[in-house]
Amino acid sequence: MDQQSAGQDGRALSERVILSGQLFAARDLSVLLATEDVRAPTDWCFEEAHHTIVVHLAGTLGRMESWFSRGPSSAALPSIGDIWAIPAGCRYEALAQGRRVSFAEFRVPVDLLGGGDLSARIGHRDPFLHQASVRAAVLAERDDDLGRMALAALLEAVRYHIADAFLGQSRHSAGVTEDRRRFSDRQKKRLVDYIAASMHEPMDANGLAAAAGVSATRLLEGFKASFGTAPWQYVLRARLAEARRLLATGDDSVTTISVATGFSSPSHLATSFRKHFGLSPAAFRRESRDLAAVDL
Repeated sequence: MDQQSAGQDGRALSERVILSGQLFAARDLSVLLATEDVRAPTDWCFEEAHHTIVVHLAGTLGRMESWFSRGPSSAALPSIGDIWAIPAGCRYEALAQGRRVSFAEFRVPVDLLGGGDLSARIGHRDPFLHQASVRAAVLAERDDDLGRMALAALLEAVRYHIADAFLGQSRHSAGVTEDRRRFSDRQKKRLVDYIAASMHEPMDANGLAAAAGVSATRLLEGFKASFGTAPWQYVLRARLAEARRLLATGDDSVTTISVATGFSSPSHLATSFRKHFGLSPAAFRRESRDLAAVDL
């Protein structure tokens, strides 16, 4: 939220104390994930050219007075998951006090996927957007390529959800057929080869897009249409498949295999392996060798 210099009653506004904040973007949509100290009375006051949707993620307020230049005014206190929606060009002011609060602030362009009107809302509930915000906050703390790609894919889904649920759109993919989204056989082969050759290195959407010869925006749509899954899911499965092959056919340690297949740590490999295959890497290796001995 961009702070204004004075409130609608003319008084000077308090300084905000942002303890942490990270800004992420998915094409034209961006989200600020932040934690703020509101032990002192704190003014939230802004008027933007874009729509703003704020999801309350954590913390309890003892006081909050909201005012819109066009829309409802209220002293309602937010609960976890409550959503405040502020239309573009609408001045919003709130005086809040509590302890510490965390929130996701989505900055939505007025022409998102063709545009649409946003209604001012206080205490709105949207389970999908709430859970997506919670998941985004978790992924934002990760420093591995799968986490970054998962966050990008999640925010891409949020773009369409906001257009449909908040801007009243249901035509976001009209006129774009599945065939037009799909990559050519050559592009798919280049992606498969790139992922196999780069498995030990960090990967992101830009690198995958370059391998396919498309933009990062086109990558997300085309990858799903061509492979039936998101890029980060495909990369994870490819890494797990290679880790499984190395465990079954070689004597390298789990640590060495985790490095060779691009996992951030042996424990990351072990957790993902158990989740997908139902047993640990060590147990899989023992089982593979037992089966090989029986065959002999």
